[in-house]
Amino acid sequence: MKESLSDVFKEMIRGLIFDLDGVITKTQKVHQSAWKELFDDFLGSIDDVSVDIRPMSKSDYMIYIDGKPRYEGVRSFLRSRNLELDYGSIHDTHDKSTICGLGNRKNLIFNKLIDQDGVDVYEDAIEKIIQWRNLGFKTAIVSSSKNCKKIVEKVGLENLFDTRVDGLVSEELHLRGKPDPDIFIEAANNLKCKPQECVVFEDAISGVHAGQRGNFGLVVGVSRFDNRSSLLENGADIAVDTFKELDLFGDEEILAILNPQKPPIFNSGKSLFSKFKEKRAVIFLDYDGTLTPIVNRPEDAVISDEMRHLLEELSEKYTVAIITGRDIDDIKKFINLDNLIYAGSHGYSIIGPNDLYKEHEKAEEIVSTLDEVEHCLVEEHLRETKGVQVERKRYAIAVHYRNARDSDIPTVYRSVKQILQAFSGLKLGEGKKVVEIKPDLDWHKGKAIFWILDELLLNDKDKYIPIYIGDDITDEDAFRSLKGTGFGILVGSHGQTTNADYTLRNIYQVKKFFRKILDK
Repeated sequence: MKESLSDVFKEMIRGLIFDLDGVITKTQKVHQSAWKELFDDFLGSIDDVSVDIRPMSKSDYMIYIDGKPRYEGVRSFLRSRNLELDYGSIHDTHDKSTICGLGNRKNLIFNKLIDQDGVDVYEDAIEKIIQWRNLGFKTAIVSSSKNCKKIVEKVGLENLFDTRVDGLVSEELHLRGKPDPDIFIEAANNLKCKPQECVVFEDAISGVHAGQRGNFGLVVGVSRFDNRSSLLENGADIAVDTFKELDLFGDEEILAILNPQKPPIFNSGKSLFSKFKEKRAVIFLDYDGTLTPIVNRPEDAVISDEMRHLLEELSEKYTVAIITGRDIDDIKKFINLDNLIYAGSHGYSIIGPNDLYKEHEKAEEIVSTLDEVEHCLVEEHLRETKGVQVERKRYAIAVHYRNARDSDIPTVYRSVKQILQAFSGLKLGEGKKVVEIKPDLDWHKGKAIFWILDELLLNDKDKYIPIYIGDDITDEDAFRSLKGTGFGILVGSHGQTTNADYTLRNIYQVKKFFRKILDK
């Protein structure tokens, strides 16, 4: 299988485009220190009560500055503090209180720090680049910084890249900075590759935005600073903490992004979205992996303010239901919007506005059995494992092995199968790095969808079109049930054949899809 994945990858990808700061070199902290010195000194000199003069924080840097061209970073941060300055000229001296003057002052501070302390590189990245170049891939270095050439030469890496597109090149060619994709597209052009034939490696939110906007084949978020969830939320197709965990040729998730089973929604023309003019959409959504990134611990899957706001807008225009494997109280607490319908435990429990309510009549009978099963799993079967998390839900037990040792994964499956043999009335369910023990009842997400449609009188096929968006194997029941009635949308991949009709690459595209149908 690994050889075939490698062959497919090499057929589809020819170029690799790397951001500099935070991906190749450890200069992000130097940039952050230089910006902080600049703004703390400047704000400290201002005597105006309307201006927020708090010292610059790390979150300020990540939100307003990171990845952007220098002068745009100045403007963005100052606006966050209710301060507008004249743009000035790029030739302004560092003592001028203009956007360009401050930007030029920051550059002086940065170069002082670089000359003083030098530059370190991420060896994991260098090793992979050498390996990939030896396999024949073309490589490019990109940066918003005008110091890129100096830094690359200082650390002796200039021979690792076939082209460089940085702040100096952007100024010469009038390229827009991130989150616009101009510098990535210019790098792809220089490599004589199409954007969809290139992989972008980025550590900044503005950079992964640019990679998605430029329609690049794969956008890899490099989480050097514990920002994996933010990268996935904002456009990274996958995220890694280190290049050592990245296997471009053996990862089926990557293959599914490059070669999806079903048509990508945003490449399917206008026919799909024209359906929303003919019929009113009824929107059903999974939670984990669809509205939030998959995280190591289920309790950390917190929905972003941006996604919650989009859901609120959708619910004002359409009927919106969340159908998840989580318990209903859990999902209500996470989303915290009153006008949505919530279906927990894969639809065994449903509540919504106007006293909408359903509790599966037979599910309650299994609760006491699940109590015994949970005790048996924790105290007997999984006691010696490490990193395995047993999550008790009202009508199911989820055994998460995302953080488990590889050697313990067979123990998880063996234990669950032994439980199913020892206790009647239960069945196995699988998802991404999780197995579930559920009631063996003829009920699933697809049936929950049609119960909601019937209860709310939204089952007229001539007037309504139900949509289900999900990312996991457990969502296949919903995709299958909607055939001929509505359509299913798979987010990313779960490694098996899907019954969905369309695909979205990631959560960033889910948000893009929401905005598109809100405009209809």
